[in-house]
Amino acid sequence: MEKAVVFGAGLSGLGAKELLEKKGYEVYLVDDKNGMPSSEAMELLDKEKIEFIVKSPGIPWKVELLVKAKDKNIKIISEIDLAYKYMDKNIKVISFTGTNGKTTTATKMYELLEYAGKKARLAGNAGFSFAKLVADEEELEYIVLELSSYQLENNPQIHSHIAGIINLTPDHLARYDSVEEYYITKFNIFSRQTEQDFALINLDDEVFKKLYDEKELWKNIKSEKIYLSKEKKGNVFVMDGIVYTMKNLEKKADEVKNEDIHEYAEALIPVRELSLKGSHNLENMLFLIGAAKILGIPDEKTVEFLKTTKALEHRLENFFIKGKTVFINDSKGTNVESTLKAIDSFDNSIILILGGDDKKISNRELVERIKERVDSVYLIGDNAPLLIKDMEEVGYKNYRNMETLENILDYFKKNMDFSKEQTVLFSPATSSFCQFKNFEHRGNVFKELTVKVLG
Repeated sequence: MEKAVVFGAGLSGLGAKELLEKKGYEVYLVDDKNGMPSSEAMELLDKEKIEFIVKSPGIPWKVELLVKAKDKNIKIISEIDLAYKYMDKNIKVISFTGTNGKTTTATKMYELLEYAGKKARLAGNAGFSFAKLVADEEELEYIVLELSSYQLENNPQIHSHIAGIINLTPDHLARYDSVEEYYITKFNIFSRQTEQDFALINLDDEVFKKLYDEKELWKNIKSEKIYLSKEKKGNVFVMDGIVYTMKNLEKKADEVKNEDIHEYAEALIPVRELSLKGSHNLENMLFLIGAAKILGIPDEKTVEFLKTTKALEHRLENFFIKGKTVFINDSKGTNVESTLKAIDSFDNSIILILGGDDKKISNRELVERIKERVDSVYLIGDNAPLLIKDMEEVGYKNYRNMETLENILDYFKKNMDFSKEQTVLFSPATSSFCQFKNFEHRGNVFKELTVKVLG
């Protein structure tokens, strides 16, 4: 019997273990809390013939077990590549990555496919194991994957029929040697595509464009390119507040005069009728529309869906109102750019709850926006002193370091005037493993505490 190691007992690791055992492997599950300790696994590599190790995405490459495996020439693969190896290749894969918006885009792509009557499932970084999905052997037409940079490391083998990078902003600098290394890792989403596949290209993202044009990464993309923009350019675009698609996806809007646009393009939906509001959601929906056109989903189905679909939990989630004060759970705001977009989504008075882990990323743009737009800031987590230093440097004084969500909500109960029209925005701008398991846990705790303390 062939033997393999699964390193990490999270969702992806448990899914990988189930799939491998179904394929006849003897599997050693290595996890210091919920499996074989890594110290024993080190000895295992000397005693047993291990064919490969399936590494969970959150485990850094520098850990001792992986270093030893490399020295012994034991192959290390991802759960994504393991699942793809055994996946029915008649199923088409649609993949999205990016710094922000990938969860919304991937989830809504899956929901749109189901709305259009297709057999589809969602997996990857969205919280569902791809390997478990493959192990279940369900008859499907499409699998939609949300892929993080961690899942696109180490020469990924995943072949996506449609792939897109939503946007690129600095993140995960504790993992990568440079921000450019992080960005280029994202481009691996296109690496296995062929001329029969499609790449969705965001013309509005400056970081993407710089790498795409100046670094000439476009040369590495063999698939047909579909261009998206919130301006009048590309194949799916916005003009005069209306989303259009070119009738012939080989032609671009910027190649056509304004007065001739209706000859070459079809109006799909006014931006104001999109149920998901904000510039960031418009960006996400352009990816959805581009994929829908490629797949031949009828426009009327796409429009119906775009008018009625609901926001995801933990992403600008309006969940509680007390008096005239609205509470927004944006726990999915795990980086600076995401929180900047959240702040820009509101016009009234903003009270911001901020902080968590130190990701080694500059917060200067965030604190500048806070100075312009935010009435008061309440801080939690390890990076609070760093945020305070930055806020002091820009002259912003209206902050309190409260350390925990419990302390903040107790303070609100005693001191807040709920009769004011204001928004309490929980958008931490970082991860919070110092206090929570993940962003879902963090968001759920915030919602539960809010209702308990203020309800």
